[in-house]
Amino acid sequence: MNSTAHASPHPVPGYVKALDGAPLYCVYHPAQPVANPQRRYYPVLLLPPLFEERKSAYAALRRLAERLAAAGHAALRFDYRGSGESGGVPAARRWQHLADDCAVARKTLARLAGQRDAVLLGLRLGATLALQETIRAGGEAVLALAPVLKGATQVRLWKMRSKIRSELTVGASAGEPPAPQQRAEVFDFDGFDVSKEFFDDVARIDLIKDLGSPSCPSLVMQLSHRSEAAPETVELMKVLGSRAKNICLRIEPFWENVDDVETAPLEDAVLNWLKQT
Repeated sequence: MNSTAHASPHPVPGYVKALDGAPLYCVYHPAQPVANPQRRYYPVLLLPPLFEERKSAYAALRRLAERLAAAGHAALRFDYRGSGESGGVPAARRWQHLADDCAVARKTLARLAGQRDAVLLGLRLGATLALQETIRAGGEAVLALAPVLKGATQVRLWKMRSKIRSELTVGASAGEPPAPQQRAEVFDFDGFDVSKEFFDDVARIDLIKDLGSPSCPSLVMQLSHRSEAAPETVELMKVLGSRAKNICLRIEPFWENVDDVETAPLEDAVLNWLKQT
């Protein structure tokens, strides 16, 4: 992605190279002029979820990036290798590759925005990754939106949903044998090729056991029907320490919804927190 991208007032799409040479698709949203130049404005890297959640959340994350840029925060959206508009082989992807892609996108955003580092903002597994990478490499701040806390639970849910969809598809074609769902340790996960090793990587994630306290401000947003923190969220906040804040926002889980969902309250909460950080 060209370093002159920041000169455009409009979103600038492009590609950068992953560590293995795969093209990573990025969209840079340059920061717009703001009324209060005395305030500090952080560039924000948006880490998306995966699979169907990425498709359902696409519009919401795009709107969030647009509002961040309008409020003075340069933003970068990107797709991990083997996902979305990026190149790479999906079945060859491991969890570490997502972390590597995050690091590349992070450096790209810092360069384009002309700043030393960025805020990591992730949704679902993207939020899990954002917390891990902030603990590992630091950052200006981290915002974790509905993070996946226990990977084993998420993998079981994926496989259960995939099995149900497969059975419904087979049932609609009476007399036809079911299509094979696995070949050479590669799973056809609702049209996405996923290796057994990737499922194993995710299943090993346990944020409450594995995380420490970040060296920067952090925000965990619980996005659900609950107005109070779930027990697992309370445990995570204890791990993250005194610089962490939790917001429980009652909102429809837009990453599971085919139809567009009103996410303005989420955008407002993100911008208000950054204003106070």
